[in-house]
Amino acid sequence: MSVVDNAEAAAPVLAGPVPLDERTSLRQFLRTLRDSSIATWRADAYEQDITVSRLLWRTSVVVNEPGAIRHVLLDNAANYRKSEITRRLLEPGLGRGLLTSEGETWRRHRRIMAPSFDLRSIIGYAQPMTDVTADLLARWDALPDGAETDVAAVMMHATLHIISRAMFSSDSDDIVDIVAAGVERYQANMRPTLFDILSLPDFLARPRRRRQALDYLGEFDRAVDRLLAARGSADAQPKDLLGRLIAARDEETGGGMTADEVRDQVVTIFMAGHETTAVALTWTWYLISQHPAVEAKLHAELDSVLDGRPPRYDDLANLPYTRMVIEESMRLYPPAHTLARQAIAADEVLGSRVPAGATVLVVPWLLHRKASIWERPDRFEPERFSPERAARRPRFAYIPFGAGPRICIGAAFAMAEAMLILSMIAQRYRLRLKPGHPVEPQGLITLRARHGMKMNLQRRR
Repeated sequence: MSVVDNAEAAAPVLAGPVPLDERTSLRQFLRTLRDSSIATWRADAYEQDITVSRLLWRTSVVVNEPGAIRHVLLDNAANYRKSEITRRLLEPGLGRGLLTSEGETWRRHRRIMAPSFDLRSIIGYAQPMTDVTADLLARWDALPDGAETDVAAVMMHATLHIISRAMFSSDSDDIVDIVAAGVERYQANMRPTLFDILSLPDFLARPRRRRQALDYLGEFDRAVDRLLAARGSADAQPKDLLGRLIAARDEETGGGMTADEVRDQVVTIFMAGHETTAVALTWTWYLISQHPAVEAKLHAELDSVLDGRPPRYDDLANLPYTRMVIEESMRLYPPAHTLARQAIAADEVLGSRVPAGATVLVVPWLLHRKASIWERPDRFEPERFSPERAARRPRFAYIPFGAGPRICIGAAFAMAEAMLILSMIAQRYRLRLKPGHPVEPQGLITLRARHGMKMNLQRRR
C-alpha cells in the first residue's frame, strides 16, 4: 500500500448525512426537510451543475456551478430577491433587517451600517473579543483537567457576550441567556412547510408564526426596547454599534433610521452575528480534534507568533494557517448552508430556463463538496486555502458568507472573531471529543450540531 493509500485509509470519516440514492415520497421529503435540509440531497446533487424540478406549480432550481452562481448572486443580482420562504421563516423574528429587507430600503440601510463594519471599527471590536475569551479561559482554568463541556453551547455564549459588549457596551448575563434560549427555540420550531414550498398565501400561516416568534423572542424584544428607550433619552451616544446605528445618517439622503428600523437591525445583527461564528467554531473544534497533525501545525504557528500572549488584531495577518483552518472548516460545514433567492423575471442559467417566481437555491453544502472543484472534498485539508491553491479556484467556488451585493456585512467581523477566539483557546487547551458522543450536522436556519459538541478539556500549559 502506498503512502497516499495509507493517508487515505487513516483519514477519519467526517460527520454528515448519507446522500439519498433515490427519490422519496413527498411526505418523506417534507419530513426530512423539516428535520434537516442538508439530508434531502441525493448523491448526484453534489456533482450536477444545475437541477430544475417542479412540485405542482412551483419550480425550484439548484445552481451548483461557480459561473452560474456568479450570474445569480452578482451579474444579474437585481433579478433575484430573497426567497419567499426565507422571508416567511426569518421576518417574524428578525423583522425587516438586512437579511430580509429588499430594494431601496435594503440599500439605504446597508449604506448606513457599512461604516460600523469597516476596518477601523473591527479593530475596535477586537478588545471585547479577547476580553470575553479571557473570561472563558479563566472559568476553564478553575475546572479539573479533562473536564467535560459542551463546546457548541460555550461558543454560543461567548459570541453572544462579544456582540453584547460590542453592540450595547453591556455584558448582561440576562440578555445573553434570553437570546440563547430564544434562538434555540426559534431554530428548533421555525421550519418550512408545504404551504411555504408551494407559496400558498402567507396570511394562512402568518398569525401562527407571529405568535411563535413572540413566544420565542418576546422577552428579547422587550430587553431591546428597554435599551433603545434608554439610549433615546441620553444626551450622548456611546461609540458602540447601537450608538452608531441611532446616530447614523445616509450619506446620499441625510436621513437616519426610525426606531423600528434600528430595532430590526439590532435584533438581526445580534442574532445572526453570534450564531454563524459560534457554529463555525463548533465545527472547527470538532475537526481539529479528529486531525492531530492539523492541530500540531496550528499549535506550532500560535506558539511561534504569540509565544503564549493574548493575540491582538495586528497579529492576525501573521497567522495564515489559523485562518486556513477556519476557512476549511467553513468549507466542510458552512454555517449558512443554503442561500435561497426568487426570480423576479424569467432568466436563463446554463441553458436552463428559470421562470419568473422560481425558487433558486445556491447551496454551499453541495458546492463546497463538489469533487470537480475540490480534490478529496470530504477531507479536512486546511492547506487547500493557501494563497497559491486558492488562486487556482473559480471565484464563486467558495461562498461561506454569500457573495455579490448581499455578501454578509459582518464577514470581516466574524473572521477576526473566530481567529482571535481559536488562537487564544488553542494556546491553552486541547479539546477532545467525548468518547461515544454522537456528532451530526443538522441543517436548520444554520448548520448546527444536533446533539451539541461534548468535549473534554486538556491543558497545554
